[in-house]
Amino acid sequence: MTDAVGEDCPVRNSSDNAKAQFATAKVAEHIEEKARRDDTHQEWIDKHAQNGTLSEIREGLDEKEHPRN
Repeated sequence: MTDAVGEDCPVRNSSDNAKAQFATAKVAEHIEEKARRDDTHQEWIDKHAQNGTLSEIREGLDEKEHPRN
């Protein structure tokens, strides 16, 4: 059984890509949570995300790791 969710799940799919996506999501959650009380985290969000949504934070993290020239 293969589905879109299963392909991105690090439990069901042990690929490096799935693990990296999971790690990025966890870091994004950390940044979002810490930004509520920490100026450094909020500054990172302001620099890398327009609205500060989790999806934008994840994109900002991905862009930081794999910059587009």
